[in-house]
Amino acid sequence: MSPAPVSTSIIICTWSLVALVRVLIAFQPHSGQDNHHGLHAAYGGDFEVQRHWMELTFHLPIGEWYYDDPTYFGLDYPPLTAYVSYVCGYFSDKLVGSYSVAWMESRGLEDPRHKALMRATVLLLDLLVFGSAVWCMTRPQESLRRDYDSLATFVLVMIQPAILLIDHGHFQYNTFALGLCLWAFHFMSKPGHCNCLIGSIFYCLALSFKQMTLYFAPAVFFYLLGRCCAEKGRYFTLRFVSLGITVVATISVMFLPVVLNGPDETTYLERLTQVMRRIFPLHRGLFESKVSNTWCVLSLKPFRIRQQIPEHLQPMAALFVTILLTMPCSVSMFRLGSRGCMAGNQERQRTIFSWGMTSSALAFFLASFQVHEKSILLALAPACLLAAQDYKFVEWFSIVATWSLWPLLQIDRLQTAYFCTMVIYLALLHLRKASLELPQRDEGSLFSHKVLFSWLSNASYAVMITLHLLEATITVPSNLPDLFSVLWSLVGCGCFGVAWLYTCWRLAHGERKEKLN
Repeated sequence: MSPAPVSTSIIICTWSLVALVRVLIAFQPHSGQDNHHGLHAAYGGDFEVQRHWMELTFHLPIGEWYYDDPTYFGLDYPPLTAYVSYVCGYFSDKLVGSYSVAWMESRGLEDPRHKALMRATVLLLDLLVFGSAVWCMTRPQESLRRDYDSLATFVLVMIQPAILLIDHGHFQYNTFALGLCLWAFHFMSKPGHCNCLIGSIFYCLALSFKQMTLYFAPAVFFYLLGRCCAEKGRYFTLRFVSLGITVVATISVMFLPVVLNGPDETTYLERLTQVMRRIFPLHRGLFESKVSNTWCVLSLKPFRIRQQIPEHLQPMAALFVTILLTMPCSVSMFRLGSRGCMAGNQERQRTIFSWGMTSSALAFFLASFQVHEKSILLALAPACLLAAQDYKFVEWFSIVATWSLWPLLQIDRLQTAYFCTMVIYLALLHLRKASLELPQRDEGSLFSHKVLFSWLSNASYAVMITLHLLEATITVPSNLPDLFSVLWSLVGCGCFGVAWLYTCWRLAHGERKEKLN
């Protein structure tokens, strides 16, 4: 008996709820509001970064975008970010007023109308790109009609606290890049080589918007390589070459306007090099702030690995460890792709595909160069799609990822939004669990059935709550100002390490089930 379809009125209410939560969070402070953590010489925060890029792209010729003064939030994202910033700046000039993007004079502007427009751009791009991708990815494969199970998964992904707090609180456009990635994964996991080509275009667009989407690159590359090998002989060459042409063409369309219109005294190669230096700033060091990854933890006493490895060798060391950690998912994704994608096993293939993307992103977060705490969203987005397959893990990982952002959210004064979104998310999780009896579906979950993993998840919850209570009640010694930030990094890194190991196990477990079927 097929599940009862969802009525149109409930679908409208669901989308309204998703939008309403985002709007409510947008009323909270943004990063750097009132210069809360900025410098005297430069107004601080990602909000001002995005506002300044609108100002920069709106006034300067396209060839000068990556040559502007880097000391005041110089453009350091790929060209698609710049194009989006230009469009937003254009609408700000027309709808809010020219003062909102006035060259040099609009720095630090916190006009309510301009702020509302910027918040609206995030909301619009989020719902149109990320929301539509999640809606499509959570729809039952065997039916065009949506049931209550898939609708619940959609809501859980869209109400994920970490994603909401960073984009609609702190202020960024991560959901645009994540939405492009999810659209890429949607097409790549469908039968037919043409779908792989369409998926490649979406993924290249994501790379052209946010360079951190490289976190998925090993898994994507080896999966597509496997799809090319699914049928050998001349088909392999044709498929591989067509994918290569698609990738080069898409990236070229994004980068050529910037490269072709650079300063007259520079060559095309010098212009491309300048863009690459801005996008990949190797001089910034191994990590940002107290992020919950391996390099940050190993830089503490007694290891001090940041001082042990010469600065010029740190990027290579990070690359080497990252490659090691991505090897399990790369092998699994190649095998998955080489088995081909048939209409009958599409849902199973998409599940393994999501595990692979989560594993790849976690490997990069734990070991790659120049990691930000917000980069955990890249692992979180594909993981949340697995709520129906592994409810316990998704619940645990979502809470840990949001908790790991607490030091950043504190700086932004988003404590109220943090606790409210966590309560809403937990309530929805347990409501879904009660109504759909999901534990019966978690047959492959170690978190549900193995004592060790069950104990680890419960222990991590206890530690997270304890640290919150200690931070609220204990005065930090003056000689240990970063005590709680360090503790957050240690616990977060340990949890993310467990999550990476678990994704590797799920990939191996999924391969065994594929062989048996």
